[in-house]
Amino acid sequence: MWDEVLRGVVTGEFDERLSEALQQQNLTIEEFAERYDISESTLYKITSGRHTNFGVETLQKIIHGIQEEEGYTQPTIGLITTRGACDRAPNHIEIDDVKYRIKPLPSQSIEEEIIRGVRAEKDGVDGLLCGPIAATTLEQVVDVPVGGLQFDTELIETSVEDFIRRIT
Repeated sequence: MWDEVLRGVVTGEFDERLSEALQQQNLTIEEFAERYDISESTLYKITSGRHTNFGVETLQKIIHGIQEEEGYTQPTIGLITTRGACDRAPNHIEIDDVKYRIKPLPSQSIEEEIIRGVRAEKDGVDGLLCGPIAATTLEQVVDVPVGGLQFDTELIETSVEDFIRRIT
């Protein structure tokens, strides 16, 4: 959403995009202003469409604040897999007191996994997790760590059982 807010500066929809972003994060103007040291009156004027002449520093604070609320300042792992698996994946995971954001990148083919991985690297992910076949290729073309999804025996057995129930 932060990128849509930034794009709104150019398209003339900044007030609408900022309001949507704050609403999406369940934040009031007062809370956002206090957290990120931005004048409440400036934010009210911007979101009402009456104030279009604000400084670059204010814009930077707004964008950084939205990025932080959306988790973009946390280390991010791109999860490249099917839409169903992405939908079931958590948004965040905490390991050794560090909170990682999981960015779902649904794909439908190995080729699409590779394309999504290259784009995710350009978008700044800290690592990629994908199917084992795509992982071997991605390791050769991106400069971030790549891991292949591993399927343990229990998961395979559950999948086979579910499949057998569907076909019988």
